Amino acid sequence: MAPLRIAIIVLIFANLLALALWKGWLGGAGSHGEPERLSNQLNPDRLHLVSGQPSPAAPLAAPPVAAKPTPPVEEEARAPAAAPAEAAVEAQAPQACVVFAGLNAEQARELAARISKAGTGFALSERRGEVPSSWWVHIPSQGSKEGADKKVAELRHLGVDELFIMQDAGPNQYAISLGLYKNEAAANRHLERLKDKGVRSAQIATRGAGAVRIEVRGPGDGLATLVSDLSERLRGASRLECAP
Repeated sequence: MAPLRIAIIVLIFANLLALALWKGWLGGAGSHGEPERLSNQLNPDRLHLVSGQPSPAAPLAAPPVAAKPTPPVEEEARAPAAAPAEAAVEAQAPQACVVFAGLNAEQARELAARISKAGTGFALSERRGEVPSSWWVHIPSQGSKEGADKKVAELRHLGVDELFIMQDAGPNQYAISLGLYKNEAAANRHLERLKDKGVRSAQIATRGAGAVRIEVRGPGDGLATLVSDLSERLRGASRLECAP
């Protein structure tokens, strides 16, 4: 019985020692029981916050740069932009067009030269005739007014009354016109009648063959002045208005 008694006593002492250690009676580590864990949670001064690695400081955003205000556009600044267009419209002179037909080569050259000297603003188009437009029965130039008057007296003595003396300057000045016909056959019949009366110097010349037609366009005032200056040099040519 003694060994059993000793074993029971040793077991009792071992349990007491374990209880003392668990309760902290011997000065060991504090108990980790549920009541003390709750007590530790209620003591904020015993809490320590452990932060991780410090994050790099975010760069400060630069303050937005205020845009410079655009100064208002004044009416006086905009006005000159429209001025040139209005001035150009006002400065544009009314246009005109004139056609000169039946010009001879000399008259055509004179007109073209005057247009060229008149400067910019004039446009000239030229067309030369290739087919005769009429047949002229006439007596060539007599060289002077006295010679033409003497020839007219002779013709009247022969019974020729339908005639007149050409006065325009040029190669036909002081020629005697006896008739202008639209076809060659009529001109030849009239020439034969003159020969029957004793007129031997009459002849036929075509008109319109090689004649020049010139159309001129340009400012109305300048064109009117140009036509007036050339009125004497372009006598015998027809002049017509055309659409500008």
